[in-house]
Amino acid sequence: MASIIDGLRSEHVRMARLLDILAREIATFENGDLPDYDLVADILAYALSYPDLVHHPTEELVLERLLARVPEVASEIGDLTTEHERLAALTRRFSAAMQNVLQDHTLPRDWFVDVAKDYLGFSRRHMQMEEVVFFPAALRHLQEEDWAAIEDGANRRADALNGGDAEETERFRRLLEAVEAITEDNAAA
Repeated sequence: MASIIDGLRSEHVRMARLLDILAREIATFENGDLPDYDLVADILAYALSYPDLVHHPTEELVLERLLARVPEVASEIGDLTTEHERLAALTRRFSAAMQNVLQDHTLPRDWFVDVAKDYLGFSRRHMQMEEVVFFPAALRHLQEEDWAAIEDGANRRADALNGGDAEETERFRRLLEAVEAITEDNAAA
C-alpha cells in the first residue's frame, strides 16, 4: 500500500512546481516589474484548498499509524501537525497580502516579498523533511494493515491538477497548464 506515499510524493512534485512558478513571479515583482497576479492568486486559491482538505489529512493518518507503531520516530519527524497548521497560516497570510495587492492597497514592496518568501521557504523545508524523514520512516515501519486502515480513512479525491472532478479541474486549468509548461522546461534543460 505504499501507493499512498507515491500519491503524496506526486502531489509534492506538483506543489514544488507551483512554488517554482510563485518564486518566479515574486522575483518579477521584487525587480519592480508586473508579475502575473492572476496566476499567483490561482496558485494561492489551490494552496488554500487541496493541501488542507486532502493532502495534509492523509499525511496525518500516516503519522498517526506510524507513531502508534514506532513512537520513538516522533523525535525524528518533529511536530508534523503543528507544521501543517503553520503552513496553513502562512498560506492564509500570503493570500491576504495578495488580495490586498489585487485591490490596489498600497503595501510596502519589501513586506509583500518577505511574506511571499516566508511562505515559499517554509513550504519547501516542510516538503523536504517529509520526503527525507517522514515518508521513508512510514515505508520502513508501517505494515499492510496500517496502509489498509489509512486507505479506508483517507479522503483521496483526485487532485484538481491530476484528474480531479471536471469543475475543479476547469477552475485550475491555468495552473495545470503552468505546471505542464514548467515540467516541459525542466525536461528540456
